[in-house]
Amino acid sequence: MTAVYITIDTEYSAGLAVRLGTHARAEIFDRSITCRTSEGDVGIVHQMEVMDSHGLKGVFFVDPMPALIWGTGAVAAVVEPILERGHEVQLHLHPEWLEIAGDANPLGKRTGNNLYQFTEAEQVELLGLARDHLVAAGAPPPTAFRAGNYGADDATLRALRTVGIRYDSSHVPGIAASDCRISLSQADQSVVRHEGAIEVPVGSIPSVGGPRHAQITALSHWELEAALRYCVSEKVESFNLVSHSFELMSRDRTRPNRILTRRFAAFCRSLANMTGADSATFRSRPPQVGDETGAGAMRQNPVRSIARMAEQFVANRLYGAK
Repeated sequence: MTAVYITIDTEYSAGLAVRLGTHARAEIFDRSITCRTSEGDVGIVHQMEVMDSHGLKGVFFVDPMPALIWGTGAVAAVVEPILERGHEVQLHLHPEWLEIAGDANPLGKRTGNNLYQFTEAEQVELLGLARDHLVAAGAPPPTAFRAGNYGADDATLRALRTVGIRYDSSHVPGIAASDCRISLSQADQSVVRHEGAIEVPVGSIPSVGGPRHAQITALSHWELEAALRYCVSEKVESFNLVSHSFELMSRDRTRPNRILTRRFAAFCRSLANMTGADSATFRSRPPQVGDETGAGAMRQNPVRSIARMAEQFVANRLYGAK
């Protein structure tokens, strides 16, 4: 059985907090978490409704750093509906919130956009603080982590071990120029023990121009379904897919992106109907060292790649470049 991890990075937008001001928490919540529009919501509640309708479970990597500004209640508003529906909450962290926090910054004047910009000791402090805020918001103690912007390094993995978090999923071999600084390569696409943590790479598939990461915005449904079929037929242990709480919106976060909402629903339907694959979480089916995490060995299909490029061109024209 191929374990499919539908992982959703779930975060208040730090960019909106800067642009709108920290007084606009309710609006930022509506545009980042519930993704409320006049045509209906397409954020985490919608995503869970789609998964629930197909009997699937998701893993929501929740960023608790906004608690520095708005308190634990702002994070609980994110965590509670996820747990109520029986999905999994794990830990995410965007250090951009340190600059927004001002005097509440636990590191004083130290700021940065990515965790790799901080020392190991500073990362231990940030990860411990974020874990504690997440638990205070009602989540079980996290066992897995993904860095905001994928911006982890080897020190992050050692820091995770220090604070008692076993899994990391920040290595993204399908993006050649990502912000990840973990000392693994694009060839490292299996679960591996590295620097004291268990690294679970984001899945990828071969594509024109090189590997492409398994994300709802990055692959067409045709590619996603082909990857699933490959994983099942070749008995690949897992497929690690990424999305975001706001991913199904237009770029300006005012409208649903109908191409992406249909793609997400179609993927969930394909997974539910596919014998030999099922959704999994880090608790229900913990990743094992040696597991493949995607369809990186699948034969490249230029026709699928070109069709996706054409679909993305249309989506960008209609909803803004992603």
